[in-house]
Amino acid sequence: MEFIPEIAKTAWTQYINSRSLEDNLALLRTEMQELGSRQTDVIVSLHTAEVVDGKKPKAEVSLWLENVEMITSQMTKIEEDCRKVGRYFSRSRVALGNLVIKKIEEVVKLKEKGQFSEGLLANLSLEMEILPTTKLVGRTTAERNLEQIWESLMDDETRLIGVYGMGGVGKTTIMRHIYNRIKSQKIWVTVSNDFSIGRLQNSIAQAIGLDLSNEHDEIRRSMKLLEALKRREKLVVIFDDMWKPFPLENVGIPEDNACKVVLTTRLKNVCRGMNCEKKITVEVLSKEEAWELFKGKLGADVVLSSGIEKIAKLMTEECDGLPLGIITVASAMREKDDIEEWRNALEELKRSTTEIEGMNDEVFPILKFSYDRLKSESVRSCFLYCALFPEDHQTPAKELIRYWMAEGLIDDMGDWEKKVDKGHTILNVLIDVCLLVRWGSTQVVMHDLIRDLAIGITRKSPRFVVKAGIQITGSIDIEEFTEDAERISFMRNEIEMLSGEPNCPKLSTLLLRENPLSGNISHEFFNRMNSLRVLDLSNTQIEYLPASVSDLENLHALLLNRCVRLREVPSLAKLKRLRILNLSDTDIKEVPDGMECLVNLKELYVSSGNAVGRNSLVLPDKLVMYRCDLSSIPCLPHLQRLQTCDIWSCSMEWLLPIRDDSKITSLPSIRQLSLQELPNLRGLCEGVLLPGSFACLTHMFVFRCPVLENLMSLELFQHLQCLKYIHIEECSEMEEVIKGGEEAMVEEEGYNNNNNNTILLPNLGWLELSNLGKLKSFCKQVIICPSLNSILIKDCPRLKKIPLSLADSTTVEYGEIVGSKEWWDALEWDDPNTKTLLLPFFKVGGRRGRKRRAKEESEEVASTSRQQ
Repeated sequence: MEFIPEIAKTAWTQYINSRSLEDNLALLRTEMQELGSRQTDVIVSLHTAEVVDGKKPKAEVSLWLENVEMITSQMTKIEEDCRKVGRYFSRSRVALGNLVIKKIEEVVKLKEKGQFSEGLLANLSLEMEILPTTKLVGRTTAERNLEQIWESLMDDETRLIGVYGMGGVGKTTIMRHIYNRIKSQKIWVTVSNDFSIGRLQNSIAQAIGLDLSNEHDEIRRSMKLLEALKRREKLVVIFDDMWKPFPLENVGIPEDNACKVVLTTRLKNVCRGMNCEKKITVEVLSKEEAWELFKGKLGADVVLSSGIEKIAKLMTEECDGLPLGIITVASAMREKDDIEEWRNALEELKRSTTEIEGMNDEVFPILKFSYDRLKSESVRSCFLYCALFPEDHQTPAKELIRYWMAEGLIDDMGDWEKKVDKGHTILNVLIDVCLLVRWGSTQVVMHDLIRDLAIGITRKSPRFVVKAGIQITGSIDIEEFTEDAERISFMRNEIEMLSGEPNCPKLSTLLLRENPLSGNISHEFFNRMNSLRVLDLSNTQIEYLPASVSDLENLHALLLNRCVRLREVPSLAKLKRLRILNLSDTDIKEVPDGMECLVNLKELYVSSGNAVGRNSLVLPDKLVMYRCDLSSIPCLPHLQRLQTCDIWSCSMEWLLPIRDDSKITSLPSIRQLSLQELPNLRGLCEGVLLPGSFACLTHMFVFRCPVLENLMSLELFQHLQCLKYIHIEECSEMEEVIKGGEEAMVEEEGYNNNNNNTILLPNLGWLELSNLGKLKSFCKQVIICPSLNSILIKDCPRLKKIPLSLADSTTVEYGEIVGSKEWWDALEWDDPNTKTLLLPFFKVGGRRGRKRRAKEESEEVASTSRQQ
């Protein structure tokens, strides 16, 4: 059916309402066929444009394709229901007839939206990804280093640039700033010490959307890459952290000046071996810059006594102008005001040694000083655990804390929720002393130099075997499983099978995730791993678990998520100590034997495709985390002890389907709630809630809920006094986050309507609104949030007002507000002080904004060049 003019829509609606169910079903099939043809055309066009020209689809095109997939999957259910319903009048037949009419209208709208008169593709020269980065330290030196690299990059005669300097001097940070400044097409590849040509090819292919999974010959792979890269204009490839030279042609990098290459390395010989036309040294900080950085990391308001200041300057000199060393040492001494402690710390820094073969004599003693000064063995153990992940691995903070908890690294206080809080406290300690770096809002990473230090320490005690992300293929030599190993990581490799019976009596963590393992695991493999607490086999191709898993009586975490071919697991009856069980996205057909014996289970992750996700599952009383993608959750309101719940990819319309005549006290203990990819979600509750509902909620995450127009009522929102974190992203129909007080909750004592124009949220620390194209308002009331320290607002072009009021003492540590200059200037503010505090975080972005920013930056570079 062609596009329906507005004037004919009423007649069209009357027409389809008058037809029989069978006639409308036939019409729906015809409309679906036409929609499917359009879908095929779009996919083919996108694939060609992505592989040949490196172009990406617009966000609206991606969302449209997702909606088409969703309605296509719904058709199967509709067809099945139509076969079951009789031909005579019944309520079921009427309801089904109404559903078919609704789907016809949805398909027609999708066909209309699928015309894309303005094209399918994003303009990559403007809409390029931005890498998170930190501020450059050492104003003069860092800026001089950056501009020298930028000028070489702008030189048409220069193709290959080498940037070198000692570890921790700031090469990667500078290059991230360079990367974000580049307006042409660009690729970032982390090389690292254990690289291979195949791994580099995979990284580049993934960046440009080229599928090399079926091509195993290195030469043919390079030819395909070469052909794809040649079609891209003004391409810049950045190879970060190179340790030895390699021929660019072996990877597939074009040799002409249309493709520029920049590499960073600790070794000048690598620049020579790569025949770099420009070799640029990243210099250490001057004495003055080093001292300013040291003072800044102690705290802007800190006043040192003359005695302590003298010692602090000596400690700064011990760091030899190395930014990473200065930052870690100063962070370790933050809030220390005892001069005796400072004198002792200086002596410790002078004596500090790693005593590890191959460690840099200048750098690692400085970094180890910060490790040695961690306040407890528990914190040190948690830090070392991070070395098990591959280099530059962006680890979700929640996931990392769960590993620590399952391993028993967090002090056993008997209360699971308190352990979670303690885990976040330890994480913040490691971030505060700069041994971990916060990455975006939910992840952390470890600097490669810090990771080298941790791995060096764990070669002795505690004993780790870390072979993560180094492209091991085939099988593992059983000798790698040493008898004294306490933790082993082979994650993110190409391991096909595990055979033999390793003798690892001390082993407590084994990470095998993100390997094919299509050859599966020998039945006796876990026989002699009786101390094992954490077994991670997630994202592998295993079809079954060996029987020896059933005897791992000390196991605390069994992670099998995204094992899509896994159909059965052995008995879990003996795993009475199990705390975390993740069976989501598996093909398990029956509830595992012994599930009822998991009396200590705290966190359960399941999917609607699992038998364990059906109503036959009896949930343990002590469960505090339940993550599911169920199509309905009849038991949810009754889980009064539930503290964390993630729900994704299901057809639910309401989190709590409460009717107006019901009064429920709902989820009074819930602390963390995540709603992801829910295509039909309309809101939290369609009825009324009693006092205490959501009273403990601290974290709220909403992602890709395309029909959600608002999240909650004002009456509910103003009582969320524990709320710390709000993150809402890619909800295309959301016009306001908090709906004005039209829908009142039950007015009982303590729940009277708010007549004031302000709402106090004393604990709100993080607010993120991203990719909300229709968002006009967050809240009509002014939100007073004295604890706000992080804010991110991006791609919300219709947002007219930011109703935040910040106290004068509020310190926003992380922020990014992206939009056009016109949008920023037109924003309304209830509190002028808030605009002043947030102004440093505003960046020009969006279609027009990025053009303006590019022009401003080019003018700034030109001006700097003239001055020099």
